[in-house]
Amino acid sequence: MKIFLDSTVLFDAIENSKEGRRFKTLLNHAINDKHILVTSLTVYGEIVQVCIRDNRSDDLHDMLDLIGGLDIQCWLPNPQLRDCCKCLDKHDKENRVGLSDRTHLAYSTSYDDDYFVTSDENLQHFPLDKCKCKRCGKKNNISKKLISPEQLRNIL
Repeated sequence: MKIFLDSTVLFDAIENSKEGRRFKTLLNHAINDKHILVTSLTVYGEIVQVCIRDNRSDDLHDMLDLIGGLDIQCWLPNPQLRDCCKCLDKHDKENRVGLSDRTHLAYSTSYDDDYFVTSDENLQHFPLDKCKCKRCGKKNNISKKLISPEQLRNIL
């Protein structure tokens, strides 16, 4: 199973809190069960931008340790990405989620990941079922794609 990790959950995983340690343990459990953890080049860019903007260099180092330790794969642009971005933009007329979040979701959809894990509630409720492109509108993608960390815990 391919599990896409949004920047929100990666930041959650490096938090020195009970919830942060619990989620990091869950990610280790996923790896031990042979699931593939992935994210995108745009998620990496967002992480670096936030850490530099907010002067969080220690978090950036912790993030690099997390990504390397869990062997999180990085999706790069592929031929389907442009179509998925256009489709997702078209179906978010109210701009419920930010452009970068739609782009992260487009990466996940274009690579046909099984799940997209985010702690962003607006993104969890994105109207993915309205998308009709070949990737976004696939019936097997719609019902299970956008989940919270707690839902991932229940799945694993």
